[in-house]
Amino acid sequence: MTTSSAQEGAERCRTREHHQRVILQAACEEFAATGFDATQTRTIAARAGVPKANLYYYFHSKENLYAQVLLSFVEPLLQASAELRASDDPVVALQAYVHARIRILEQNPLTSKVFSHELLLGGKQLPDECRDLLQAEVRRNVECLRNWIDRGLLGPFDPEHLMLFIWSATRTYTNLGWQMSLITGKPTPDDADYACAAATITRMVLRGVIPGTPPGY
Repeated sequence: MTTSSAQEGAERCRTREHHQRVILQAACEEFAATGFDATQTRTIAARAGVPKANLYYYFHSKENLYAQVLLSFVEPLLQASAELRASDDPVVALQAYVHARIRILEQNPLTSKVFSHELLLGGKQLPDECRDLLQAEVRRNVECLRNWIDRGLLGPFDPEHLMLFIWSATRTYTNLGWQMSLITGKPTPDDADYACAAATITRMVLRGVIPGTPPGY
């Protein structure tokens, strides 16, 4: 391959990645605003500033594009779960896990909204790949919690319901944004709100499950 051919190939790759990124962002904005059923591919293409044919060239269908938006949110969720198992100290691990989930919501408000709305509808459009990844990850997390319980590092509680509590408590800042506005008087949560949320949820979790929780938690 000549240098010129290699450069042309690299440029095509960059162009492809750029178009995919722009279309995914536009799709996320449309799905967050109107939901899967009401969103039309022509409005996604118009928001992205590309011909509708490009959307189908890169993603083939609205269903596949929606699946890619959901998967883009599942990946950071898996990374957050890894925080739970990164330390053998449940105080450190649970604090890192809660903060990681709150950080994901803060950094990905639109994809979080799309994902949460899909779950509220029963996960009808949730791709099997996303479902399988999440189920495998939660099994690992629950096993980690059970191990700490068996060793006396955590009090006796149901690990599945602890996971549900953490998920629901952290996701509230996306699902109930309008209620947050009523309480705080702000149109959207800011950095201080997210930091306070992470600290408050962490404190509630640790005081509920860790015997002799250290002062300050």
